[in-house]
Amino acid sequence: MSVSPFVFDPSVTDWVVTIRAEPWNSLWQMITVLGDTLTLTLVVIAVFVAAWLMERIDLAALIVFGGLSGYLMMAVLKRVLGRSRPPVHERLIDVDGLSLPSGHAMMSTVVLGLTAMILFQLYPSVRARPAVLLAAPVLIVLIGLSRVYLGAHWMSDVLLGWLLGLIWVGVCLFVHQQIGRWVRMRTAQASVAAKTRR
Repeated sequence: MSVSPFVFDPSVTDWVVTIRAEPWNSLWQMITVLGDTLTLTLVVIAVFVAAWLMERIDLAALIVFGGLSGYLMMAVLKRVLGRSRPPVHERLIDVDGLSLPSGHAMMSTVVLGLTAMILFQLYPSVRARPAVLLAAPVLIVLIGLSRVYLGAHWMSDVLLGWLLGLIWVGVCLFVHQQIGRWVRMRTAQASVAAKTRR
């Protein structure tokens, strides 16, 4: 199976090529690094450690589960959809592999989205100033746009990456909530049973 670019994709890429210039080329190359596998892995590790130190093992597990499962889903979808990247002569960076969905767009949405949610729960200072969490969606948008600007992805690759990332964040948060509810229920039941035995 191979999914062709959508009708608007070549037009967007062609337009982007016409507006490229320095220092924007270098700036977008720096921005795109924020969404690569190494950077996002370091974010996952940092959030995991922070949650663990705050004795929120559930949140530590959430960021690891979200990151690993999201990456696996992204890799499977790329292989299933089989879309090729934009032509080599239109790229400003060396990339290989398949194109749909954009891994940078999808994984930055998953990791940074979950990071924002976890930081909100961990730190009262963040809850007091929730506007700081706007940094996450701003970065997610910039990372996705960098992939189009640099010619690494079609625009629809990025749009689908954002959409799938948002869906997966929702799934991860729902699963976390349900597991937490089940644990609290079991704890309450055990507490009642212990009191009854007395």
